[in-house]
Amino acid sequence: ADETAAETSQEKAFMMKNIQIAIDTPGRPYTKHVYSKDLQWVPQGDQQTRFPGKGIRPVHEDILLAKLRPGQVIELEAHGRIGVGKDHAKYSPVATTAYRLMPHVELLEEVYDELADELDLYEPGVFKIVPCREGGHSRKAVVNNPYACTMSRNFMRNERLKRAVKITRKPNHFIFSIESVGMIPAAVILAEALKVLKAKCNNMIRMADESLESEGLD
Repeated sequence: ADETAAETSQEKAFMMKNIQIAIDTPGRPYTKHVYSKDLQWVPQGDQQTRFPGKGIRPVHEDILLAKLRPGQVIELEAHGRIGVGKDHAKYSPVATTAYRLMPHVELLEEVYDELADELDLYEPGVFKIVPCREGGHSRKAVVNNPYACTMSRNFMRNERLKRAVKITRKPNHFIFSIESVGMIPAAVILAEALKVLKAKCNNMIRMADESLESEGLD
């Protein structure tokens, strides 16, 4: 049992060491920068065979760990463990996650020429200025990309644009934004999160069915 526990522990942990000595330069001060790339992986158990090649390395190798002056020495031993976010936030691979409702942009009346240019400045990326030959006008604004709308409603500063443009939200269209801290791609995080959500839904259905059966209502 102890051997099994040790193997399991090795699969979920790794160790990295770093020993740096600043260089003494007579007559000239010198600062040595210690970066995450200077960490050396120390395999535990059979990790050497399971992680061939470069093995386990920091995701970003340009992270500054310390600055050493002449005569200074740093000895660092870092231990990494694998966990999940529900155990502790430090294990979560997600940096920032947010959602918003999809904007719905409508033009209630045509917007031409200089007024169209002004609308494009107020809501950049949402509208597209296209040529036209309507009523002596040379260009007009058309809705191009509602996704780019930030719901700022800056166009309402102009009374004519306030009447011409209507921006609402689609209540059944959600836009999720997921930012990863680096170890897992955002797309993979989303896929794994959906698996967890599906498992929770199945568990809820199972519990509801069991409750109905116990009460004889099935």
